Amino acid sequence: MQYRETIPPVEKAYLKAIAAILLGSVAVILAVSLAQYEMKSLFVASFVLVGTIFVSYFSTERGLTRWVLLFLGLGIPFNLDINLFYRVYVGVTSVDIGMTLICAVILYAVFFYQHVREGEGPLFRYNKLLVWAPLLYIAAGFLSFYNASSPALVVLELVRLVMLFLILFIIMNLRKREQLTTFLVSLAIGVILETVIAYYQFKTGRALGLGVVGEKLAPIGLGYLTRAGGTIGHPNIMAYYFEMLVPLMLAMLMAEERGWLKGLYLAATMAGLVGMYTTQSRGSWITIPLSLPLVFIVMYSRRLRQARSWMLLAPGLLIGLLLFLLVLPTIQRRLSFEDVAARSRIPLNRAAFSIVKQFPVTGVGLNNLARVFRTYDTTGGSAVFSTEGDVAHIVHNVYLWVWAETGTIGLAAFAGIFISAFYVGFKYLFKVDIWQRGILIGAVSGLMAHTVHGFVDPGFRILMSTSMLFYSLIGIIGAIAVNYGNNNNNKK
Repeated sequence: MQYRETIPPVEKAYLKAIAAILLGSVAVILAVSLAQYEMKSLFVASFVLVGTIFVSYFSTERGLTRWVLLFLGLGIPFNLDINLFYRVYVGVTSVDIGMTLICAVILYAVFFYQHVREGEGPLFRYNKLLVWAPLLYIAAGFLSFYNASSPALVVLELVRLVMLFLILFIIMNLRKREQLTTFLVSLAIGVILETVIAYYQFKTGRALGLGVVGEKLAPIGLGYLTRAGGTIGHPNIMAYYFEMLVPLMLAMLMAEERGWLKGLYLAATMAGLVGMYTTQSRGSWITIPLSLPLVFIVMYSRRLRQARSWMLLAPGLLIGLLLFLLVLPTIQRRLSFEDVAARSRIPLNRAAFSIVKQFPVTGVGLNNLARVFRTYDTTGGSAVFSTEGDVAHIVHNVYLWVWAETGTIGLAAFAGIFISAFYVGFKYLFKVDIWQRGILIGAVSGLMAHTVHGFVDPGFRILMSTSMLFYSLIGIIGAIAVNYGNNNNNKK
C-alpha cells in the first residue's frame, strides 16, 4: 500500500496562511517593481507568480519549506525587491525588502510552528562565534554615529546588517540534509542562469531586458571587449558572486554521491568559471589559484592513491587545460590592460588612510565615506573618481573602507567575521562526513577568495545581493557546526 501524507485541517490552514503571506509580499513587490518595465518582463514575472501560487497551494509543510528555500537562494542573484528611502549614493542607498529576506521570515514562521507542534529541544540553535562576530560589527556601527556626518546613512546600513544577520541565522538553523541540499541546489541553479545571462551580454554587448531583477541596460566595456554584469549589475560585483560560489560548486561535485546532483554541480562549476571569465575581473581571477586548489587538496588528496581516481581526474584536467589555453590570449590582454580603475587604487588607498589617521577609533560613520571622502582627504587622491552630484567615490579596498568608516574598533569586529568563519570551518572540517566536509571547504574557500579580492575592490558590502551571499555562506558553515554538535549530544 502506497503511503500518502495527510495533513490535519489546522496545519492546512497554517500552510495556506504562510503561502498567502509569501505570495502577497511578492505580489506587492512585483506591483511596485514592474510598473517601470516593458511588457516581456511583466509577462515573465506574472508567469512565475502564477506558478508559485499553484505550487504553494498544493504543498505540504515539507514541500513549502523546499520551495521557500529555493526562492531564498534564487533571490540572491535575482534580487526582486522594493527599495525604500532610496537615494543616489555610493554605498547603501536604501532599505531593500526583497524575496530572499521575505523567504527568511517565512522560514522563521515555519520553524516556529514546527517547534510549537513538536515541543522538543530549543527553538533555534546557533554557533556562538558565528553569531557574536556580526553582532559586534553591528555594535561598532552604532559607535560610528559619534563622528557621522549623516546619521541617516548609518541607519540605512545598520538596517541592512540586521537583515543580513536574520538571513545568516535562519540558514544556520537548517537541520536536515534535505534542507541544505535544496539551498545548495538553488545556488547552483542561480550560477547556471547567471552565466547564461552574462555570456549573452559578453558576446552581444546588449542586455536581455531583465532590469526588474537587477540587470543593467548597458554592460561596462573596455574598448576591445564587453564586460558582463548579469543581473548583479556591475562586472566586478558579479565576479564576487562567482568567486564565492565556484569553490562551493566544485566541492559539492566531489562530495555528492547522487548522479543527478553531480551533474548539476559539474554544470554549475563549469558555468561559474565561464561567468567569471565574462566579467573580465582581474581581482576575481587571482583568487582561482587559491580557492580551487584548496578545495581539491581537502576533497581529493586521499583518493590520489587510487588508480580509478586518476582515470576520472585526468580527462577533467585535460579539458581544463584546453579551455585555459583557449582563453589565455584574452586573459593576457586583460591583465596587461591599464585603466583608470587600476591606476586609482594606490591614490584612493592613501586618501582613505589619511582619514583613518584623523578618526582612528570610531571612524567617520558607517556608510558615510563617500559623503566625506573629499572633505577629510589630505592627499587629493579621492578626486580620481566622481559620481552624480560630484560626490567622491569609495576606496577600492574593503578593509580600508571599513576602517575609515568605523575606525579600529569596527575593523577589528569586521575582521572577526572572517576569522570566526575560517576558525569554525576548519575546526569541524575533518570531524564531519565527506558531504558536510564539501560544504565546509567550499564555503570557506569562497570566503577566502573574497578575502583576497577585498584588498583591491570594495567587496561584498557594495551591494545587497553579494552581501546576502556572503552571510549565507557563513550561515551554512554554522549549520554544519551546529548539526555536528547536536548529533554528538544526542549520542551521549
